[in-house]
Amino acid sequence: MSTTARPSLGTHYSRYLAGNVLVLIASFISFPVLTRLLDNRQYGIFGYFDTWLLVLLAIVKLGAQHSIIRFYPHGQGPAAVRSFVAGFLLAPFRLAVVLWLALLAGYFVVSRPMEPEVRAVGWCMMLLLLPQVWTSYVNALIGIEERSALYMRLQVAQRWAEMLAIVGTVYFLQRSAIGAYAARVGVAVLLALWLAGWLRRHFAPRLDEAAPGAWAATLPYSVPLIANEISGSLLGLLDRVMLKHVLDDFVPVGIFAVGAGLAATLNVVINQAMAVAFTQVSMRQYALEGAAVVVKTKRDTLHFMVYACALLVAGLICAGRDFLLMLSGSGKAASAPVFVALGCCYLLYGIADLMGSGLLLLKRSKTMLALNLVATLVTTLVNLVLIPRYGVTGAIYATFAGYAVLGGGQFLFCPRELRAWPALRPTLTAALLGALLVAVAWGSDLFGLTRPAARFFVMAPLALGLFVIPAILLDPVLRGHLLGRLRRRGA
Repeated sequence: MSTTARPSLGTHYSRYLAGNVLVLIASFISFPVLTRLLDNRQYGIFGYFDTWLLVLLAIVKLGAQHSIIRFYPHGQGPAAVRSFVAGFLLAPFRLAVVLWLALLAGYFVVSRPMEPEVRAVGWCMMLLLLPQVWTSYVNALIGIEERSALYMRLQVAQRWAEMLAIVGTVYFLQRSAIGAYAARVGVAVLLALWLAGWLRRHFAPRLDEAAPGAWAATLPYSVPLIANEISGSLLGLLDRVMLKHVLDDFVPVGIFAVGAGLAATLNVVINQAMAVAFTQVSMRQYALEGAAVVVKTKRDTLHFMVYACALLVAGLICAGRDFLLMLSGSGKAASAPVFVALGCCYLLYGIADLMGSGLLLLKRSKTMLALNLVATLVTTLVNLVLIPRYGVTGAIYATFAGYAVLGGGQFLFCPRELRAWPALRPTLTAALLGALLVAVAWGSDLFGLTRPAARFFVMAPLALGLFVIPAILLDPVLRGHLLGRLRRRGA
């Protein structure tokens, strides 16, 4: 894709946001079904192996997806791109297959003492690894080429296919974690095969076209990011493993996983959509235009993000519990505090992450690794102290502590020329409007309504009248952006 044809950050974000909304809808269909059909123990088994899946996936990918994003040959011809694809996708995937086979042999040994049901879920997790490695490689290529429309179509198709397969399997065939995992394996294999065909049609790469040692030369950059990805996964999911091993029970894991999973869905829709779009654009801007342009893009983006963050945090505080109960039923009420707390945590970290992004632009992957390791260590220590005393609540505190360390560290170590603060006026406006919304919702107790669905839906007109409309009237930048989009749509 030529540089002149590349869409803007706003276009990318609009595509990712629209796609993530469709992904969210699929999650909101599957979430109520699974939380009602799977008890806390089965949900705990599912969440426990999801943690190990992400850790092993980071190892088997060998960091190649990070090298694809950082070392893509921007501005070079088709021959250079084809050589890049051969050297940075095909070569590392061969090694990934060998490593995967070794892990299969290792799991065969370590899984023998497990319960048969738990061991079977683990085998499904192991089978899921290889197709997800390949999908990660090709998705990284699609993303760095800024094919955001294709990227999101694939994400939406995969999520809806998973939803239909998992819900169908759990509802009609096997009401357990193994049924859900087996359905995921089938969808992952089909997607990986389609992506292999797409890669062949568009690039037709051959291993003999790869520049000798090109990918190996990037290992000093990508290897720290493997450990970084592992520690990042553990930062978000370590609580599930520690709850299981500290309390020796899958039930608290299930309670935590239900709330954390819904919070993670919110994180994907809001933060990851922006992170993916910003990464693609900032890599190109930094390579071709320099740090000042990246910082301007940051500040423009933060202007809007503070409003979204304040509105969603206020909504979670006022009606997050009702939202979870509306989806999962009263049997999962113990998961509501997890959802509200971690949802707020992820939203606030999204702001901090954008403010301090820039280390990877300068290839400082070792610094990112160190920050993630420190944050994971803090999470581990807080978990060890608080889980025995407070159970699931202790795990919530540990997650907050870990993300606070990571977000603060990223900003502190980000080069000064790449740091960006949100403007003071929109930040104060968003905070005050959010506080007003919370005060009115709490003061009125949402008009005395008791049914979760009614309490949740009454928040919409409250948010519109007390936050959205005043924000548009008070902020000329927000108002101008909205009017400009309306004019373009009407043109």
